[in-house]
Amino acid sequence: MALPFDPQAFFTKVLQPNSIDAVFGVPDSSLSGLLSFFAVTMSAPQHIVTANEGGAVALATGYHLATKKVALCYLQNSGLSNALSPLQSLATNAVTAIPVLLMIGWRGKPGIKDEPQHALIGPRLLENLDANGIPYEHIPETLDDAHTVVSRLLAKALTDNTPVALVVPPGTFTPYKGPSSGQNGQLNGRLESNEPISATKGATTWLTKYPDQPLPLTRELVVRSVVGRLQAKDIMVPSLGGTSRETYMVLQEQSKPISRIFFVLGAMGHAFGVACGVRLGQTPAQARVVYCLDGDGSFLMHAGNNAVLADVGPRGMVHVVVYNGVHSSTGDQPLSLRLEPYLDLAEGMAYTFKFFVDTSEALDRALDLAAAAAARTDGGTGTNSLVIVLVGPGQSATLPRPKETARQLRDLFMQSLE
Repeated sequence: MALPFDPQAFFTKVLQPNSIDAVFGVPDSSLSGLLSFFAVTMSAPQHIVTANEGGAVALATGYHLATKKVALCYLQNSGLSNALSPLQSLATNAVTAIPVLLMIGWRGKPGIKDEPQHALIGPRLLENLDANGIPYEHIPETLDDAHTVVSRLLAKALTDNTPVALVVPPGTFTPYKGPSSGQNGQLNGRLESNEPISATKGATTWLTKYPDQPLPLTRELVVRSVVGRLQAKDIMVPSLGGTSRETYMVLQEQSKPISRIFFVLGAMGHAFGVACGVRLGQTPAQARVVYCLDGDGSFLMHAGNNAVLADVGPRGMVHVVVYNGVHSSTGDQPLSLRLEPYLDLAEGMAYTFKFFVDTSEALDRALDLAAAAAARTDGGTGTNSLVIVLVGPGQSATLPRPKETARQLRDLFMQSLE
């Protein structure tokens, strides 16, 4: 079959034989027919339309860590800049080295008339990929050749531990003309009947009555509380900076293994996406609870992706956000959102349970309830919980940095999941 490709034929003859079974991304009109096929035939969380392209890379990163498989991330070339943060600072083989297959819709391709916003990024797409060390190939004109190209890209990704890209110009896919049931039909049906898409509860608020007094908790105490309750099959994903370094410090002090911890080095704001990708690749028997330990600025940076994943992401998650109102890893610059609207924002997200706490007693109670709900043993799939912990300022002046390289930390983590 020659161009344009039927979306279903492309999936069954190109992607499926190459073991692509997880797909994340932001839609692009160049890929419209194929993406409509995904939306109808693949349900979340195996297919998630993320709020931005970096969120797709974060999910693909966690999914590879848990399964050793390569996920597909689709995007428009104008969205490549959104993906570059996790690609450059986490997935690249210069850091953690994660194979990812990018499918990039090529708007503004030279020789094809397009909208003015693509005038700069379009002609420079291939230069951008070269500059970022991302090997790429153009989609060929037949399905047999496309199968060969995708196979070659995946082999490159796995051999060199690197993101790779398949460049796709407009007109590659025909419109999808299959049944309209599936994920889209379910979503539209719920919207038409005004039914909630996720079963969520309002936040449980255990905050002191005198917020102007010094807060008794610190970030380190929160880290110790989470680390102290980790069980053998639990996984923890702390965000970059002081949060990861304090986690490393506490584990070293207590002579506990670091192998079930994935330290997110880079990819600012994407820790929960990485954690959800790990959870997606692990059955409840393999991983009891996946904890994500996040900072308030990190959580806010990609709140859109967190909102999407709270709704349609994998279950069995406990997302702990440490709120101190500052960017502590960079010198305590203030967060640009006050506490009240910050909690209002979190309140609107579709985590099954939400807890807002500021004492050690309330934190312990919230974590106990969240972990029990995430690790359901009655045959269910568990729930997602958000725990926002208000803490005072400050951190240790001598936080250690991991002595292991990023790849060594990756390998320890992946080996612990085998």
